[in-house]
Amino acid sequence: MRSDPRQEGRIAVPLRLKSEAEPLLFLSTTTVFGTAVDVTLSEVTIEAFFSADDRTARAILE
Repeated sequence: MRSDPRQEGRIAVPLRLKSEAEPLLFLSTTTVFGTAVDVTLSEVTIEAFFSADDRTARAILE
């Protein structure tokens, strides 16, 4: 299977959401808190989404 040359060198895959006006592009980051001995934080995970382009940033601020 060949890779798409336009995708080579990229480190992230955007989340594309269809909207009424235009597609919205987001990047996701995941942070996991806790250690093996800390039961209260062993399952806390936060996922954050950031706009991947200026058009999406403007759309979510409107």
